Amino acid sequence: MRKVIPLAVAGGVLVASGGVFGAAQALAKDIEVSQDGVPVKVRTWDSTVGDVLDKQGITVGERDLVAPSPATKITDGQQISVRYGREVRLNIDGQSETLWTTALTLDEVLAERSIRDESRMSTSRNAAIGREGLTVDIQTAKKTTLVVAGESREFISPAPTVEELLKDAQVELTPDDTTDPALDAPIVEDLTVTVNKNENRETTKTVDVPFKTVRKNTSKLPAGTQKVETEGVPGKAVEVWVERFENGKSVSNERTSTRVEKEPVNKVVLVGTRSNSASPSPSARNNSAAPRTSAPAPAPAQDLSPANGASCVASNYWQGQMTANGEVFNPNAMTTAHKTLPFNTRVKVTNPRNGKTVIVRVNDRGPFIAGRCLDLSRAAFAQIGDPGQGIMTVNYEVL
Repeated sequence: MRKVIPLAVAGGVLVASGGVFGAAQALAKDIEVSQDGVPVKVRTWDSTVGDVLDKQGITVGERDLVAPSPATKITDGQQISVRYGREVRLNIDGQSETLWTTALTLDEVLAERSIRDESRMSTSRNAAIGREGLTVDIQTAKKTTLVVAGESREFISPAPTVEELLKDAQVELTPDDTTDPALDAPIVEDLTVTVNKNENRETTKTVDVPFKTVRKNTSKLPAGTQKVETEGVPGKAVEVWVERFENGKSVSNERTSTRVEKEPVNKVVLVGTRSNSASPSPSARNNSAAPRTSAPAPAPAQDLSPANGASCVASNYWQGQMTANGEVFNPNAMTTAHKTLPFNTRVKVTNPRNGKTVIVRVNDRGPFIAGRCLDLSRAAFAQIGDPGQGIMTVNYEVL
């Protein structure tokens, strides 16, 4: 037989049931759970953060980050953040290292390591770091000081060597330029790289080629006399000089070649050899008490007239040494050094300031200083000037 329940009683049951449900709903809390920055709204009856994570199936390890901590009591509106640890493998300037981080992008990791923005790496700084981790090769940028042709500036670059640093800095090198340190030297923090800009400038100039004086004996002139038969004419030569500049300043200037364009005309001097003594008459010979002999012809005197030829600077030296032709140098002899004239060549040298002249013989090589042509012995220099001055401008003529 069916049992009939009164409506009043049934209604009471429904009311009681609704009250229980309402009470349970009142205990629920609305919270937000974020995993690696992705939020999810959750309604929960759990009492702690750890309970919520368990219910949501979220497992955290020792390298993961949970905020607030799992033991924290849940309140309505609670925000729970879970950041998973990721393995980042860095190869920095050839040195490998591994770290764990909860950062989501490579840029966050680099900021923590203070790696400069100018550094060179195998992936973008904005690359995301997945749960599987990330491997990155990094060539760190280093601060250097560049000194180019005396001008200094600071430059930051990831270049590994001096050569690549200069390319990054757009410093163009010529074959004559030099660097310190060398191009293959490694770059380190606060390194100073110096670039010397070198240049060789070639110039030409026309110079006189001194003529020689040729002496010819002749019986047509009395002994002790001489006569110019042909006047000497200097020739012309083109010299090539190379001047070296370092950072815009001249440091050397050397002659590299000489080309004779017009040969000099030698000066020809006739030297008399005819004797001036006359033969005595027979009566004179008969009346002589004793036989007489003719007096010897006087030796030709040196021609110390002013030298005709080129002008240059002459120096003097007196140090004892072996000369280039093998003689022992005698500072009291009338000798000179010249770069090219044959040994034993006689040269007439005149000081135009006082008109004094000396004739010297070439027995050594030099001087090897630009602009100087003769290096006279101390005695020869003293014949025409003051040795204490060291140098003087002279005219010289090859005899």
